[in-house]
Amino acid sequence: MLIKRGVTVIVGGGYHGKSTLLKAIEMGVYHHIKGDGREFVITDDLASKIRAEDGRKVTNVDIRPFINQLPNKNSTEHFSTDNASGSTSQATNIIEAMEAGANTLLIDEDTSATNFMIRDLRMQQLVAKEKEPITPFIDRVRDLFKTNGISTVVVVGGSGDYLEVADNVIMLDEYEVKNVTERAKEIVNNEQSERKRTTANTLGQMNASRMIDSRSFDARRGKREKVQAKGLNTIIYGKEDIDLASVEQLIDPSQTRAIAQTLQYLATNYVNDQRTLSELLDLYEKDTENHLDALSTYPGKHPGDFAKPRRLEVAAAINRLRSLKVKR
Repeated sequence: MLIKRGVTVIVGGGYHGKSTLLKAIEMGVYHHIKGDGREFVITDDLASKIRAEDGRKVTNVDIRPFINQLPNKNSTEHFSTDNASGSTSQATNIIEAMEAGANTLLIDEDTSATNFMIRDLRMQQLVAKEKEPITPFIDRVRDLFKTNGISTVVVVGGSGDYLEVADNVIMLDEYEVKNVTERAKEIVNNEQSERKRTTANTLGQMNASRMIDSRSFDARRGKREKVQAKGLNTIIYGKEDIDLASVEQLIDPSQTRAIAQTLQYLATNYVNDQRTLSELLDLYEKDTENHLDALSTYPGKHPGDFAKPRRLEVAAAINRLRSLKVKR
């Protein structure tokens, strides 16, 4: 089965395997050994799992395509917060993934903010458009593909409105995969939704590129620098802990160790107040293309128990630095 580029919706009854299939696609960015059972599940290595992440730190991200016109009149072109909500964190995670080079978004409604994913007709009638700052993902998903070439695979169990924006529809029936695209199109043609599409700033107007301030990286803890991984989900960087628990495609502590060392490597060699995050990620990939020796604290020697992380997970760690400072 080939999932084509565009918008793919995975449907099916509860416990029939929707999220299981999406999880296999998430892990398809890595090679699997023969006999694993997933060795033929192969995913573009720039596919990014997106979820809501309440409480995360956000630093100067342009989330206007999804959230704008806040009640306090604050602009979301330079959105920052120490404690993001479900919807603002999910919007941020998408914009940051785009900045890091993602070309496919993988989304499960079970780990998404409901008000970010959909706003139905009754809620549109009750709450006036000018009183709702959120442009739901359903009204953006086609723009992401048409304007930016970013595909989406989304698991949906409760909202048939997503069938209207889908190029492909896959049904899970007792763990068996079925292509139901034509049937979905028939249903959409026969039963038109009265829901109104929300419009907002185009994705082309978004200012996603950010330059990293060198003051963001301070690994000092007392008189010494401290940079180390603590298990799979935590990096100790100076006086702060970077929480990676919601970065779902990070799968081994050896990757986390490599990310910790990459932060220090970039800070020492490349962060100069002029380079964008995307440029820093390009330099990281260039220097580690064939091996990870560049990350070693002992020049010319292999750094030890490291596994190469993708640029997307390196970016996720940088974006979750609470000391992060950026400019446009």
